[in-house]
Amino acid sequence: MEDSQEPLPSADFPPIPINCDSVYFNGYSLAVGAGDVVIALQLNGQPRLVLNTSYTVAKTLAEGLANSISQLEGMTGTTIMTTQDVISAITRHHQGRPE
Repeated sequence: MEDSQEPLPSADFPPIPINCDSVYFNGYSLAVGAGDVVIALQLNGQPRLVLNTSYTVAKTLAEGLANSISQLEGMTGTTIMTTQDVISAITRHHQGRPE
């Protein structure tokens, strides 16, 4: 059985060509330079892909991601944890403090 991960429909989102590369990542690092932003996508702590973009596109991307996650949280009634939230919860658990 094939696992399909279709994006949620969006009026602003054109179809992605079938031959477009895809990279999964579960971490990232950021650097802001004199003229642009560098985003290194990581898989299990190892760099997988580096993105270079302008400040304008980086800020627009950040706003778009924040808005999309906010809409998803509103539709599902669930707050999605950030990596920092997960790390804090695990740390509290290991220190014997549930909250």
